[in-house]
Amino acid sequence: MSMGDPVSDAIDPRWWEDVLAAASLDDRYEPPELLSSHLEQAAADPAVTGLHALVLRVLAMVSSAMLNAEDWLEPFTPAMQISGKRTVVPADLDADQVALLARIAPLVERDDLRARVADVAWVYGERSDVAMLDRAIDAYRAAPLTDDVWFSVGKEAWVRAFELAARRGPDGQARIQDMSDALKAQVVAGEVTDSFRAVGFAETLRQHGRVDDAGRAEVREALFALAAQASSIAPRLSRHLEREALAWLGGSDAAAANAASERIARTYIAEADARVQDDPKAGVLAEGHFLEKAIAVLRTISRSYRLENGLDELIDDLRIRLRESRESSMEQMMRIQSDPVDLTDAVSYARSQVSGHADKFDALAAFAMLAPPLDEASTRENAAKMLEGSIRHLFGSSTFSSDFRKIASRPGSSGQADEDAVWAEMVRTVFFHSQLLGKGIIQPAQEVLTTEHRFSRQYMESLCVESPTVPEGHETLWGDGLALGLGGNFGAAVSVLVPQLEQVVRVMLRRHDVYTLFVDEQGVESEKSLKALLDMTETEDVFGAGMVMEMKAMLVVQGGPNLRNDVAHGLLDDNSAWSYSALYMWWFCLRLVTWPVIEMMDHARTQSAESR
Repeated sequence: MSMGDPVSDAIDPRWWEDVLAAASLDDRYEPPELLSSHLEQAAADPAVTGLHALVLRVLAMVSSAMLNAEDWLEPFTPAMQISGKRTVVPADLDADQVALLARIAPLVERDDLRARVADVAWVYGERSDVAMLDRAIDAYRAAPLTDDVWFSVGKEAWVRAFELAARRGPDGQARIQDMSDALKAQVVAGEVTDSFRAVGFAETLRQHGRVDDAGRAEVREALFALAAQASSIAPRLSRHLEREALAWLGGSDAAAANAASERIARTYIAEADARVQDDPKAGVLAEGHFLEKAIAVLRTISRSYRLENGLDELIDDLRIRLRESRESSMEQMMRIQSDPVDLTDAVSYARSQVSGHADKFDALAAFAMLAPPLDEASTRENAAKMLEGSIRHLFGSSTFSSDFRKIASRPGSSGQADEDAVWAEMVRTVFFHSQLLGKGIIQPAQEVLTTEHRFSRQYMESLCVESPTVPEGHETLWGDGLALGLGGNFGAAVSVLVPQLEQVVRVMLRRHDVYTLFVDEQGVESEKSLKALLDMTETEDVFGAGMVMEMKAMLVVQGGPNLRNDVAHGLLDDNSAWSYSALYMWWFCLRLVTWPVIEMMDHARTQSAESR
């Protein structure tokens, strides 16, 4: 926006200093976004006009954004983003506002505000102004290396100072060296009471600073020493110090790296022991997590080191302990039940749809048409809406099988629900849909269907011969599988049909000229797995997004029924085999076979009626 004549007036630092003093912001270094609301409120005062108002307004705008020091191209991000709308960022400033910031910067005494003003004035203004660049660097590195500042805004400020100094060319090297020396001194003089501050200093120095070989060794040994001191009193801190020391070690000493990894694993074991010792009942819920981590770290150590130090035996002992821990955890888990769902109307509807048909194919067709595939777009939209009003995605989750194996795990998300969280909610939706449909629609209708009509294996095989869905030469297997399900033998039915369904997907794709083979580096061709086939964009074109979503959720997702993998690896037990998930997938296969035959029959009947 154009400033007009007021730009020529003098700028008085008391305009913003009085505002910040009145807000009791006495700390010299705070997140600039904490200053923004006070400046914005002052700028809105009707008594504040002209250049005074313009200065307060531009300061409020420039301080409202969050600093993302790791992103050179977009260093400032909105403080808030909701439903496609966001708060202001420095990139929104016009040329006059940036020019005004350049005039303000030398007058700002507060380090935190001066760093932001000078940074924005340089980034979006005159890049040749090295004095402005130096002003931003020095203000950022003025952030004190104390706990309260470092973990709130200090680390971002120092990283930004390093990044800006690197763009200063040879003249910036002195500042980089000064900052590197300051961080190195903090690490070398560090104590266990510094907690994670030493880890943060070392990490920032390693990633952005400059240290010679002797200095690297000094930092590494200081970190290892701190880790040893912390091992008995703060295993988690010890673990982070060891890992940072490993990063400084690089690949220069394999023996030292193996020893450090062993110590990291033992901190996990120590935490597992402590949790159980503190609370034998509740502790087992956390014990398993630490045991998993310990085993995973030990497995990364070289085999020769493990054999030499007896770590393979330790791994075996930990695996036994982990299984026992999971068994105890599952015994303590609370079953949560909601109010029962009234399926009376659904059952009545299902029975009425298949009852009273004189022709058995018409009855079977009505049974197959009881419900269409789920709509993928609406399922995704509803899943996203569910997560918007929930904090469930903020927490990690794990899924265990009946034999106490962890079969799925999802980390928590600190921000908005990501795609993984949305997909997990979609899988839950498909699963619950299959259970409700199986119990309230499919099973009651099947009882009526098989009471009023008899479907032999030969009849079902002839149906498969007529259906273009079933690949040539597979009709008997499909007929047997469908007949088994009609007889209530769902375990045997899905054991036959689920592997056959994978071939159906493959054949249908080939009919649409889609390449379904995987070729390795030696030119050997092998068939893609069902998961790989379902992940292909062409599969949605052939089957529709809804059916692909259902097949993924029911067949190949760890955390869902996972029927394809359980069948393929012999993990399908009796409970899963005679579950509503198995019932639903048998009916899914019946629908897939029957639908094209229904269309052909309807077409033939239409032509016959027209000819008459």
